[in-house]
Amino acid sequence: MKKVLLILSLLISSIGIAQDSDNYKQATSSFQSHYNNGDVVGLFNMFDDDFKKVSTLEKTKTFFKDEVDMSALGKIESMEYVNTVRKGNNYIVNFENGVYNLYLMLGADNKLEFFEMNSVN
Repeated sequence: MKKVLLILSLLISSIGIAQDSDNYKQATSSFQSHYNNGDVVGLFNMFDDDFKKVSTLEKTKTFFKDEVDMSALGKIESMEYVNTVRKGNNYIVNFENGVYNLYLMLGADNKLEFFEMNSVN
């Protein structure tokens, strides 16, 4: 009986972990909105203070212009939650002209502590 309860409790807790939480849903919605509006300043303002020190506004503008190439990818059509790794979530992001992986890690006040984007191809 104890084994059954242990297994059941592990399954229930893993189901809760394997879902996109409300704070991440809000963050991905804001990310998509800022991105689709070409609002790099809005994306930058999603960063926490420590991340802003590492990735300044100018670096962020350069990243989205040159490395991600917002104009070539087009707008984000959908963002699909994949899984949770450590403290952050992985997503598949479908653009009008490409597919990217996105990793977001939220910290205090649901600000981005870290994010990473790379092409699936």
